[in-house]
Amino acid sequence: MFFEQLLLHILQKYDGQRTVFSAYHLLKGKKSGQTIQDVGLFQLQPYFNLFPRLTKEKFYTQIQHLEQKNKITISEDEHIHVLVAPHLTFDGLDGWHLRGGEHVFFDRFQLVVQTISNLRMQESRFLPIVRDERVQQFVRQYLTWLHYQEEKQQHAFIEAFHQLLEELPVTEQEKNIFMYRLSGFQQIGWTWQQLKEQTNSSELDLQLQYVHTLHHMIRFIEEHSIALFEPLLYQVRVQTVLTASTQQTANLLMQGMNMEQIAQIRRLKMSTIEDHIAEIAMNVQTFPIEQFVPNEIRLAIEAVVSEVGSKKLRPIKEKIPEASYFQIRLVLAWAGGV
Repeated sequence: MFFEQLLLHILQKYDGQRTVFSAYHLLKGKKSGQTIQDVGLFQLQPYFNLFPRLTKEKFYTQIQHLEQKNKITISEDEHIHVLVAPHLTFDGLDGWHLRGGEHVFFDRFQLVVQTISNLRMQESRFLPIVRDERVQQFVRQYLTWLHYQEEKQQHAFIEAFHQLLEELPVTEQEKNIFMYRLSGFQQIGWTWQQLKEQTNSSELDLQLQYVHTLHHMIRFIEEHSIALFEPLLYQVRVQTVLTASTQQTANLLMQGMNMEQIAQIRRLKMSTIEDHIAEIAMNVQTFPIEQFVPNEIRLAIEAVVSEVGSKKLRPIKEKIPEASYFQIRLVLAWAGGV
């Protein structure tokens, strides 16, 4: 139910202008030029990379279910049109800036919980639930900072955790899912299959609620400056939202080079550089749009988009023949960015 509504919401955002698997690439966090630009173009930042392990089979099964329920139609060229308005109950998702970092946070958090839980039961030897050596090393440093062997510090962590969970703006079911995923003294966190059997919910619904809880938890810790938990957020958010290749182009752009020079230096096609520039425009608030698109053309593009209610390039180009397709794409990316 929850995943279905999320999928409908995303498909409605595309407004029949993309094919079936555009939503799949979005949820997987594909770093292609098209997917990255669509994030800004259709205001899809919250949903990027929410399901990096989603298989095509599972995704297409959901599409088929929506079609069978007459909630969507699929044209011959595989473009999707939404027939039933979705009722999305999830706010606070931030896939664009976290990009899987929420799972790093959870691994750290649950290893701390497991350590403190065992220590309070006088058990100093246990098998860490998280095998990633980087996470283990991070948690060792955090626990040293916490003075975790002191009983008052253990109590402070537990109290802060209970208060955080109580004040978190998510449903009780979401809080329960989070708790069931944690491991403690002689207790292993539940698998998705166990949770599925316990709650009678689909695995995708459970995972969406879990991710939703993590995103809210991270934001809550940041906004309320919860001192005991803030260190666990170290580099959880991406340091730069630009893809690695685009960042290289941005660096050269900042050095005063033009697009032709950048393409020559990087030995890339001009179309690739154009993709990079559009990505920069979408993500950098101070992007100098006027260097690439004259003001009168930008205003004309924005007026046509408002008039026709579509972000398809060809109809805009037909109304403004003096604008290049790159300029149209750039304005759309710039206008829909962060």
